[in-house]
This record gives sequence, C-alpha cells and structure tokens, in this order.
Amino acid sequence: MKKSAIAGLCTLGLLVAAGAYEGSAIASDPLTLAEFNEIKAGSSVRTLLRYASTCQQENKTERADNYPVTWTCYGADGSSNAVFFYSEGVLFSKSQTGLQ
Repeated sequence: MKKSAIAGLCTLGLLVAAGAYEGSAIASDPLTLAEFNEIKAGSSVRTLLRYASTCQQENKTERADNYPVTWTCYGADGSSNAVFFYSEGVLFSKSQTGLQ
C-alpha cells in the first residue's frame, strides 16, 4: 500500500474517531431533576428532547396516532431515570427515580 493511501486512511480514521467522540459528548447530556420539573403536562416530545439527549422512545412500532408513547431519559449516574408518557403527541404523565 502506498504511503499516500495509508495517510488518507489514517486521516479518515481520525475524522471518524472525532465524530464518534462528538456524538458521545452530545449523547451524554443527562436529564436533571430541575429539567424534569420544567417539563409540564401538555408539552410535546420536542420540549423533552431540548432538555436531554439521553432519552429513548420505548415503543417504536407504528401505531395509531392516539396510541400512548413512552420515553425514558437517564440521569448523570446512569441508573436514575425519568419516564414520560405521551398520547397524541402531548405529555399526560411523568415519573422519575433518583434524578438530582
């Protein structure tokens, strides 16, 4: 393999690694108790995702628009979490365990 090809692969590898690091930095924005308290009934999923990037939609299958959707968001320690329940795109219930 030529030196220029090796240099190109090394550069590409560094770019991929930098992108992965940036993605993990963004994904490590945990939900706090203060942020949890700011998210009110009647708000949208968009509001939730403004506060934390550690959220995952639990039931991703396509269902009717009025079928409840659950999102779980994690706190800084990885074991604390909050669960948000949406129906027709609107938050109707939430709970949390151990957020600080």
